[in-house]
Amino acid sequence: MSPEYPIQQKLAELKKILDTDPTNLDAAKRYWEQLASVGGEDVRSGGFVLEAYRKCALGSAGGVAAFAQAYRELFEKTGEKPSAKLLDEELIQALKATCSELSGEDQEIVRWILKCVKE
Repeated sequence: MSPEYPIQQKLAELKKILDTDPTNLDAAKRYWEQLASVGGEDVRSGGFVLEAYRKCALGSAGGVAAFAQAYRELFEKTGEKPSAKLLDEELIQALKATCSELSGEDQEIVRWILKCVKE
């Protein structure tokens, strides 16, 4: 990628990290943040939440919390809710299993996601 597009180049580099280490929570967070830099908040979607955080959510409670926070942020900025079309059964089960391990706002957001998926 040419040097005149440093934001896209950084995004591509972060995507490569995620492709090789999909449970890397730090890379997932940086990728999610970088997406907003590329095209503003409206470029991000539920598909990108999954791309950035799905494997992290399958691997740890911290990943579930980060996934939930990203989805909540997406909803607050764009109005896009989580849907059963995007969340597969393995991810839904991980959210359910981990929900009780979380506290406060993280637990509330995971419950909200699960409720949205049921609707």
